[in-house]
Amino acid sequence: MWTMSDNRANPNPITKFLVVGLLGFTVLHSINHYLEWWVISIISVMYFLNGLGKEGIKNLAVFGLLFFAPGFTQASQFPIIIKMFFALLFVLRMFYIPFAAGKFLIKTSDVGSIISSMDYLRIPSSVSIPVAVMFRFFPSFMEERNHIKMAMKIRGIETKNPIKYLEYVAVPLLIISSNIAEDISKAAETKCIGNPVKKTRYVRVCVKPIDFIYAFAVSAAVVGGWLCLL
Repeated sequence: MWTMSDNRANPNPITKFLVVGLLGFTVLHSINHYLEWWVISIISVMYFLNGLGKEGIKNLAVFGLLFFAPGFTQASQFPIIIKMFFALLFVLRMFYIPFAAGKFLIKTSDVGSIISSMDYLRIPSSVSIPVAVMFRFFPSFMEERNHIKMAMKIRGIETKNPIKYLEYVAVPLLIISSNIAEDISKAAETKCIGNPVKKTRYVRVCVKPIDFIYAFAVSAAVVGGWLCLL
């Protein structure tokens, strides 16, 4: 299997990367509105199958809010400030579908499976290593941010004031980010990541039926969505 878990409903990272890349083209050429919901529903179902029901519901709710927000035509009658707000929501909706697929990739993939998949495709280390570091950095960053907020809450410090937020949250996060990056670099060097010899991976790489189902369902929705607009 591609990932560390035995969940047969979890596609391999390569399939997820391909889906994210395909959905990225929907930013340049939009698809049919009904098939947009079809793609979002597929991603939400994948969340449910992988034990992330709250993320699936949140995915549907956020896209629903963006979908029913007024477009440029409807917002033209509003004042300029409101028009700019709705224009921002419209742009967010354009990027939300590939963002949702990318978030599913991050939530359901571990570093070991991603590196093993890239090695299987013979992707150079100059690409795979930065991707692995990125997947290790951001979860640690978010965890440290939550720790800072929890410590502030215990001490009764509010962060609604943006100046206080910069002082109590942003500055410590900048320092912690530097420490996290240094720790990840040391861990990588300790594991001989720069050694050019072939690595032995503990994650076995193979294809599962869910890979074909996930890729085919999304591809059919995207291609069908483009054909409906011709």
